[in-house]
Amino acid sequence: MNHIRKTIPLLIILCLISNTAIAVSEVTINDAKKPHGAILFIVDGFGSSYYYPEFTPIALDGTELIKARTQNISFGSRILDIRTPHPVTGIAHSIIVTGFSQANEETVGFPDATIFDITKRFGYVNLAVMETGDFVNMRNEQDAILFAENNSIENPVISMEAKAAPSGIYELMYDWKMKIPEYLVNRSGEMRYSAFNKWGIDAANAIATSMIRNNPSQKFLLIMNVGEVDSGGHNLGDDDYVRLIEDFDRDIYPLYQTAKENDIALFLTADHGMSFAEKDARRGGHSSEKYSTRLESLRIPFVIYSPNIESGIVKGEYGQEDIAPTLLSVLDLPNDLQYTDGSTINIKKYASIFVKSKSEYKISLWTGDQKVSERQDSELVFTGLPLKTNYTLKADGEKGSFEEDLFLDSDKHLDLNRPEPVLNIRMIIAIILISIVNIAGLMIIRRIKK
Repeated sequence: MNHIRKTIPLLIILCLISNTAIAVSEVTINDAKKPHGAILFIVDGFGSSYYYPEFTPIALDGTELIKARTQNISFGSRILDIRTPHPVTGIAHSIIVTGFSQANEETVGFPDATIFDITKRFGYVNLAVMETGDFVNMRNEQDAILFAENNSIENPVISMEAKAAPSGIYELMYDWKMKIPEYLVNRSGEMRYSAFNKWGIDAANAIATSMIRNNPSQKFLLIMNVGEVDSGGHNLGDDDYVRLIEDFDRDIYPLYQTAKENDIALFLTADHGMSFAEKDARRGGHSSEKYSTRLESLRIPFVIYSPNIESGIVKGEYGQEDIAPTLLSVLDLPNDLQYTDGSTINIKKYASIFVKSKSEYKISLWTGDQKVSERQDSELVFTGLPLKTNYTLKADGEKGSFEEDLFLDSDKHLDLNRPEPVLNIRMIIAIILISIVNIAGLMIIRRIKK
C-alpha cells in the first residue's frame, strides 16, 4: 500500500508536465503596430451601470441611483454589454484569467489553464499588483507579485512573492510595499479607501514604467487589481461608491498615459458590479441571493486601449469568459487555453493565423496564385493580415500535406495534428490510475478476508 501511495503522486506529476513548450515562429506580413506588453486592470466591484452613458443604475426598490462623472475610463474600444456569470470575487477573477465560465480558484492552478501560461510560453514575464483576487493559485502564476495579505482598510498588510523578477523589479516592489503608510496617514472614510486604490495604481504605474525603461526588450503582462471600490460599496453606501469610481477615474490617468505613450495594451474590467436596496443605502452587495441576479451586479466594464485595435463601441452581448481570448488575440497570442468556452471579441485592425503541429511542416501562405510567405516550423503565427481577405494555407511534411482556404473575418487557428490511432498520454495515465485503484481495492479486500 505504501508503494501505491508513492506511485499516485508521481503519475499525477507526469500528467501535469506532459504538455511541453514548443518554439514558435512569427511572420509579420504587413507593418502592423502591435503592443509591446499589456496591463490587465481589474477593479473589484465596479459595475458598468454606474458610469456607462447607455445605462442607468436602479436600486432594488426601483429608484434611480446616481452615476459617476468620468472622463478617462472610456478610452479605445468599449464593450457595451458584458456580464459575469458569477458575481463572486475569487470565481470571477478565475473566469477572467482562464476564459472559462465555470472556473474557480482551483482551475487557475491547472496546466495551460490561464493567460499567464500562454504569455510565459511566448517569453512574457508575469507581474502583479493586487489588493484583492490574490488567492494562492493566482499568486503562483506570477513571476513577481505585490499584494495585500489581508482585507483591512484600517491596517493593511502588504506582502511580496517573487520567483523570477526582472532586474530591479523586486527592489521596486519592496519600495512600494513600504510606501503604503504615507498614502493612508490622516485619512478616513471615503478618502482612505480612495488613497488605498491610488497606492495600488501608482505602484503598478511605477512597475510598468520600470519595465519599459530598464527592460525594454522584455515583454510583460501586468495584472492589477484595486479593491476599495468594492469595499466602499459594501461599507459606505451608494454615494461614496460613486465618488470612489470618480476618484479612480482621476487616478488611473497617469497609468493610461504610460500605456498609450509606450504602445502597451491596457485592458480595464471588473470581477463583478454592485447593487443597492435603495437610494442612500449604507450597504450594497453583489453575491447574496437578493443581489446576485441584478444587472447592476452582473454588468461589468470592458474597455481596451491598444495600438492595433479599432476604437469605438462594440455592441452585442458578451460574457466575462470572452475577456481572456480577446486579450490573447490583441497580443497576437494563440487561444490555447485548456478549458476556455469564451470567444474572441473582434476588435483588431488585422487578423492573425495560428498554426500548430507536433512535427515540422513547410508552411506557406498564398493569396490566389501568389505566395505571400513560407516558413518551416512546428508552430507558426502569421500576423498583420488584412481583414475581409481570402488566403490559402498549405503545409507539407513527413506526415502528409494540408491545405485550407480561409476568409479572414477574424483570427484563425489551425491544428495540423492528425488523430492518433494509439492511446494518448492522458488515456494511458487514466488507465493506470484506474488500475491502481482497482489493485488497491483488491488488496484491502484480501486483508479484510485474512
